[in-house]
Amino acid sequence: MKTVPCKTCPWRVGSKASEIPEFQIDKARNLRCTVGDGDAFRTIMACHLSDEGFEEPCVGYLAVEGWSNLSVRVGAIDGRFDMAGVWRDCEGIALFSSFEDMLANIERTYR
Repeated sequence: MKTVPCKTCPWRVGSKASEIPEFQIDKARNLRCTVGDGDAFRTIMACHLSDEGFEEPCVGYLAVEGWSNLSVRVGAIDGRFDMAGVWRDCEGIALFSSFEDMLANIERTYR
């Protein structure tokens, strides 16, 4: 599992929707299901570079919003996700502080 966000990760400050491979604005807007108030079992946001059917989690998402997702915490417990590695390797990388901030940037930079 990767522990550093992709170079074109939408969670990186300075990212642009126009630089994300195969970007779809409607799909990005519908990812609100991956975040919310409090702890809950939610869908895990997939990396935009992972293949459909073989989705890998988005590292930017894991670093910022993932821990409130009980599905992520279960994945960390059973060894699917290296959250300690994500937090360690994301330290010093400028990431948006919330899904809403990330989405606002995507909306601004969408063609």
